[in-house]
Amino acid sequence: MSQRAALSSASHHRLGFAEALALSGDRFHFVTATERGVQIDVPAGWASAWWVLRGSLGVQSAQFNGDVAAGRLLTWQDGPLRLFSHGPVGAIGIAAPAALWSRRLQGTQGGSDRMLLPWQHEPERELRRLMVRVARLARQGEARHEAALGALVSALHDAQCPLRQHLDACSGRTTQRREQVLVRLMRVRHLVTYGRESRLDLGRLAEVANYSPTHLIRLYREVFGETPVEYASRLRVDRSWTLVRNTRMPIGDISEVVGFESKSAFCRSFKAKFGYTTSEIRRSAMR
Repeated sequence: MSQRAALSSASHHRLGFAEALALSGDRFHFVTATERGVQIDVPAGWASAWWVLRGSLGVQSAQFNGDVAAGRLLTWQDGPLRLFSHGPVGAIGIAAPAALWSRRLQGTQGGSDRMLLPWQHEPERELRRLMVRVARLARQGEARHEAALGALVSALHDAQCPLRQHLDACSGRTTQRREQVLVRLMRVRHLVTYGRESRLDLGRLAEVANYSPTHLIRLYREVFGETPVEYASRLRVDRSWTLVRNTRMPIGDISEVVGFESKSAFCRSFKAKFGYTTSEIRRSAMR
């Protein structure tokens, strides 16, 4: 596909109330979802990015069940993916076979074989602007600004530079092999950070990474400096502090959300970690 034909041959889909879309074909697809009840199926072997402006998108895959909240952007190149929304949503997505993304990356720093790692983040202003611009051009069938598509694909990969810094710590003789290791570990990190499951055992995490539990612990510590369980515990502690101090959510509900079996166990752990009770923290936040 030539650069000049890229946008004119791209497909734009606007999904309204209770509409479903199964992506296919050798082209870029741009999707805007504007109503509740949408469903989007992305095939295996594709790369995609989904930016949620309002509401949330549910995500289902073999490696991850969770949500993309408003303001976050999901990147994915790791097996088939289903996105859906039961409530009102506003979202923009770009998806295409991975080979097309590679062609767009040829000649850019890092080569043409870089994968999109499974992750979520809050996109910078320039990336948001490019997402909106390219979706608009595709909707209008305009090809005169075909460079915008290349700029968007490159920007999506560049936004993952902080994640790719871990590549050198991954085992493997070749870049491709190290990248495969990083993708497996990022599956685990993404699930722990954004998944719906409040209680994740090591067996489940090892299954997601396709490693044995022992091998997963060793590799994860080598790359990220902590085990998956330590990472999950650290996130749980940070989240509990935020929920106690900055929300009015009942303490019993917070204990359940962050994965404790009882309110009393959560309160004991909170006091041991921070040196204050949940009541003391809430009173100080109200002053």
